[in-house]
Amino acid sequence: MATVSARLSGRPRVEELEGRILEATQDLLIEAGYGGTTIAAVADRAHCGKSAIYRRWETKVDLVVAAVRASQTPPEVPDTGSLREDLLAAASHFAGSDGRSGRVLASVLTAIGTDPELYEAAYRDVGQPPVRALIEVIERWIARGVVPDTVPVALVAGIVPTAAFGSVVLRKRDLDPAEVLELIDFVVLPALRQPPA
Repeated sequence: MATVSARLSGRPRVEELEGRILEATQDLLIEAGYGGTTIAAVADRAHCGKSAIYRRWETKVDLVVAAVRASQTPPEVPDTGSLREDLLAAASHFAGSDGRSGRVLASVLTAIGTDPELYEAAYRDVGQPPVRALIEVIERWIARGVVPDTVPVALVAGIVPTAAFGSVVLRKRDLDPAEVLELIDFVVLPALRQPPA
């Protein structure tokens, strides 16, 4: 019984440590770039041992990808009953609120050209989930007969992510909500042959 209660009372400290590690990783990505974000530097910034990091993330790439994901709004596959609202909700993943997530992601995107392992992990775990959410939304509305089945789904679903990643790389910031709204109304919906609202 004492072991269970000790484990339960210890859990918040574990989550707090993980949060500190991820926040330290984000800070270092912003301040020192991917190259300067070492496990030793993260451990020092998070006030923990390197072993505490390696117990949770096997490699630096795993840690960095987790830190990027923790800085972002998780992608969702909404079903609001409206194509436009579903697209807006799914695309809201790309609208940063405080600019921090854009700076964290920019640091990683500038490094992926020289690190194949980072590229693969970032593409799989950061880039793909929000694109899949948009694909699922469009495919659902094709199945409902609202969007023509001739639409190039992957191409249209990639419009907002491409604009978002371009904004992150070139401007070091996420898209803002107004930009996402304009992309949906004036680019994505016309591409799906739907008039903007």
